[in-house]
Amino acid sequence: YGGGTKGIRFGFENFQTIINNFGLAGGKVMVEAITNTLMYYFAGMLIGLPLSVLMCYFIYKKIAGYRFFRTIMYLPNVLAATALAVLFRYSLGDGGPVDALVARLGGTYVYPLGVTGSANAILLFYSLSFGFGANIIVIGGAMDGKDTEMLEAARIDGCNWFKELIYIIVPAVWPTISTIVILSTAGFLGATGPVLLFTQGSFGTMTLSYYIYALVSGIGGNQDLYLASAVGFLMTIVSFPIALLVKRILYGKEG
Repeated sequence: YGGGTKGIRFGFENFQTIINNFGLAGGKVMVEAITNTLMYYFAGMLIGLPLSVLMCYFIYKKIAGYRFFRTIMYLPNVLAATALAVLFRYSLGDGGPVDALVARLGGTYVYPLGVTGSANAILLFYSLSFGFGANIIVIGGAMDGKDTEMLEAARIDGCNWFKELIYIIVPAVWPTISTIVILSTAGFLGATGPVLLFTQGSFGTMTLSYYIYALVSGIGGNQDLYLASAVGFLMTIVSFPIALLVKRILYGKEG
């Protein structure tokens, strides 16, 4: 679907632009956007979700200070995203505490969000560190509803905490975990870090979600609503069958 001075016309011009140019003005923006998007998705699935399950388990076991720990982990979700981003950016910016520490140690500080390579690492750290709140509430709620008698019987049989987690807790809350995985997979091409709040896609941090936002808003003088629609359409075509496949794997034929 295309537009322009000749009016509305139907065709595959925008899809050809994606395939042929694979980016804006023949660049590699799409390659960068896809790579970063997959990085955020797999980081969330392979690092964020297992850590969430582990933290929920120790909260479920009521370790010393678990209420305070639970509050601290959920606090970033209570604060406004922009306020949290401003605080984080100030801590890493020139004149911030990290800059002062490096200067005291005699080093030369370089703002990491302004350097290609380190910018992605910082955004990934930010996304993982402050993204546990929702999973802790959902998975923790599922754990709290489980009968403790089975755990007491397991302890009598000499079951340690690791076996208790792997063979009892995880299977007991598997419907909740699998639902999180399926929902995340359904929108895995929309996975994105706080790109808008920090880098606006600069320094190698472009993602598919921000790429569409840039095309729609016209940031950088590259406004193209039709190309943005084509990108979103292709994202749906790719993610939909993958989500069904993951659902089939997790739930089985009877699911």
